[in-house]
Amino acid sequence: MVLERLVSDTDELRRAWESTPLHSRDLGDFDDVFGLPLAEDLVVNRGLRIPYLRLLREGSYVPAARFTHRTGTGAGQAENVADPHAVLREMEGGATVVLRGLVRYCPEVADFCQRLSAELGIPTSAGAYLTPANSRGAGPHYDPMSVLVRQVHGIKHWRLQAPPTQWPRSLPAPGERYDTPVIAELDLHPGDSLYIPRGVVHDAWTTDSESVHITFSGDTPPMWADVLHELVDRAAASDPALRETFPWRFTDAPEAVAAQAKERLAALRVFLDTVDVDELAGSIIDRHAALPAQAPRGRLAAALAAGALTPEPPR
Repeated sequence: MVLERLVSDTDELRRAWESTPLHSRDLGDFDDVFGLPLAEDLVVNRGLRIPYLRLLREGSYVPAARFTHRTGTGAGQAENVADPHAVLREMEGGATVVLRGLVRYCPEVADFCQRLSAELGIPTSAGAYLTPANSRGAGPHYDPMSVLVRQVHGIKHWRLQAPPTQWPRSLPAPGERYDTPVIAELDLHPGDSLYIPRGVVHDAWTTDSESVHITFSGDTPPMWADVLHELVDRAAASDPALRETFPWRFTDAPEAVAAQAKERLAALRVFLDTVDVDELAGSIIDRHAALPAQAPRGRLAAALAAGALTPEPPR
């Protein structure tokens, strides 16, 4: 199981899922998936573009104009390509390199995510963070999905705070401040990992050591709120009363609005009582059971050999 390379006890992770942070230690080497040499190759040699490479410093994105340029000529020109010299210069000033969407251009990570997706039953993606010594990247924030952090180089200090809202559905507002209690503070060393549940506020920074870590996050599974929204839409499609607009000057008639609200809620309850819960569960599973197909590696040569249909001779 690839999950065993991200957490020391998979049963404990199952119990902690979306509720409790989990720190695992001494998980071994990870260079076959992602490490400092691969990170350097991606930054220096691959010509990554926005948004696959971004820079963060103290919670704010570095303007792209400071580290990107135009390359190529004529039809081969490309905009917003990371300039390795500028990126390294920004790193010397304390900027964190963020490598996004690794599954799109890093086969080693893509293969790992494919297997992780199969084990978790949800599509997963990956990103990496390269932080110089004595620096902070994103600043305090929370994510609308659970995250597994795998430290691959150097040391990074983490502080976790209780969620301001349990199981948030979206990203926090930029610059939001958090006064929730601190629930954990720890260092991640190479071979360590940290599971951060959805909504847990986290902040990380380096001191005397630089740091490279990779994060794996799963698409948030369907929430019951999403299912209920769909049911309300179905109810409205079948009952014209639920599609009725408010009458003129409804703001002057709170009693009439309350009376109509009572009627509409009663109509909605009647509809919900007709829903077959077994059928609903089956439709939810059918919709989300299929994981994205694996990239068709190894089939390019066959496609080239097959070629096109034999063209008709000119007349």
